[in-house]
Amino acid sequence: MKPNKPITGLCMLMVISALAGCGGAAPGTDSGKRQADTPQTPVVSESPATLRVYISNSSITDEDLNTLIAAPLKKKFPQISVEPIRQGKGTTIAELVAAGQPPDLIYTNNMDIGTYKLLDLLEDITPLMKKHQVNLERFDAAMLASAKSDKGELYGLPFFAHFSALYYNKNIFDKFGVPYPKDGMTWQDAIELAKKVSRLDNGVEYRGLDPDTIARMAMQLSLTYVDAKTNRAIVNSDGWRTIFTTAKEIWSIPHNRPEKLNSFQARNWFMKDQTIAMLPYNNLLNIGLEEATKLGLNWDLAQYPSFKEKPNLYNHVDSQLFLIAKTSKFKDQAAQFLNIMSSDEVQLLSAKSTARLSSLKNPETKKALGADMPFLKGKNLQSIFKSTSPPSPEFSQYNSLGRDLVFKSFEEYMNGKDLNTALREAEDKVNKRVESNAAK
Repeated sequence: MKPNKPITGLCMLMVISALAGCGGAAPGTDSGKRQADTPQTPVVSESPATLRVYISNSSITDEDLNTLIAAPLKKKFPQISVEPIRQGKGTTIAELVAAGQPPDLIYTNNMDIGTYKLLDLLEDITPLMKKHQVNLERFDAAMLASAKSDKGELYGLPFFAHFSALYYNKNIFDKFGVPYPKDGMTWQDAIELAKKVSRLDNGVEYRGLDPDTIARMAMQLSLTYVDAKTNRAIVNSDGWRTIFTTAKEIWSIPHNRPEKLNSFQARNWFMKDQTIAMLPYNNLLNIGLEEATKLGLNWDLAQYPSFKEKPNLYNHVDSQLFLIAKTSKFKDQAAQFLNIMSSDEVQLLSAKSTARLSSLKNPETKKALGADMPFLKGKNLQSIFKSTSPPSPEFSQYNSLGRDLVFKSFEEYMNGKDLNTALREAEDKVNKRVESNAAK
């Protein structure tokens, strides 16, 4: 029996070695505690893959995608490449799905998540993020929430969010001897200021204030067209009454009504025509403003106007997301894409070189906004951070069906229809359209 003793001791050594080799250690040892405290290495797929990225809007250029994400991704994971697919004729997401060619990743706004849910393209990627050691605690909580369902399912990660600001044309205010807008103004303050610069001068109509669309204004009160829980219209409400009446007051100022209401053209009138004195809008710092500056636009920005009852709030979380399609054959590589996109290095580069508001909590990244963009030197960028976003509402998959109907009802209200009648009729029309689409 004696020979068994050394064999038993050897077995014990083998067990301890095996545990240590698998990232464990013998119970009760210091090395065991150290191993437990050491993060596990993230899973990395070394299989070659070309990730097809569907880009649903114009808030990111191909150059941005390459410089900010594809190139850093290729540097760390040379086996992964990126193929952008922009929305267009023949390449809408519905057409790609119908053709059996869904993308691996979807770049979209948080308000449009419902479109992809309807096409059954989304699933909870929380397990995938855990597998790849993506630390979700690093993200701004409100921005991260905008990528989730009401049940907490995570569909993707935010790349950045739009801020809101009040851009103004200094030349127009100088021309008419009117003081510039200030931080902390309410909508009523902005309306009163607009009255002083809205006028016809030498055949040119200068408009004092253009909120672009009532849809943009409604974001500040976190309003939607369709209730996400009931899929019933929700426009005959006090919130929409506030938006309708405020917008009407703005566009009823003499010489301040555009030829077409809710046309989404206000930023062009401000930057190209340079006939708008004040434009409450989201981030323009990387969308045409540098070129407009070269063409003579003398501008600055102030804090976004707020409703008196809700000071220091601009529009609800308006994030741009990368979602992973549940149909993708390259989910591990897509997760590596998200890891690179949300890295400190990429987020800092994005903030400094493109003035995008980082999706991370890191205050240093936010402070770096526009740091490498010389044309922003001396601008009142700090006004941006004097307001915050209310949480994004939950969006029904049918929400987008209501916008044009509400726009039409607002135009009828502007042209004399009773407010309550306009909202009631809008609600009826939205409900009928939702019912018709749900029945298909």
